[in-house]
Amino acid sequence: MYHTVTEDSIAEVVDTFYGRIRDDQLLGPIFAGAIGTEWGPHLDKMKTFWSSVLLASRAYKGNPMIAHLQLPRLTLHHFERWLKLWRETVAALCSDELASLLIRKAQMIGERLLHAITTYHESAVRGTAEATRGAL
Repeated sequence: MYHTVTEDSIAEVVDTFYGRIRDDQLLGPIFAGAIGTEWGPHLDKMKTFWSSVLLASRAYKGNPMIAHLQLPRLTLHHFERWLKLWRETVAALCSDELASLLIRKAQMIGERLLHAITTYHESAVRGTAEATRGAL
């Protein structure tokens, strides 16, 4: 049971969480389509991401917004499932206090991603509708 955020605790949470993701009927196929069999590099990237979020390591150099916009349309249902699996994972591996911190961070990240994805797709739909009306 982890009581503090360390590189080791982040690694175990990420490895366990993504093991659950791979087995999940809703999220597994989305990740398989995006990652294929290249889980090692993805897990390394996610460990670096969470290290940057939780330890301010500044090691992560990616753009999660762009990465998620390139996936099939993600909805609230996907993010609720993602957060449920995250909650289950951190509850099993971390003290209540640490789990609470990790859940708050994940929830904040999920809300931002969902907002950006929703805004992007709504804007694209509006743009298509306006272009169609203009062509008539």
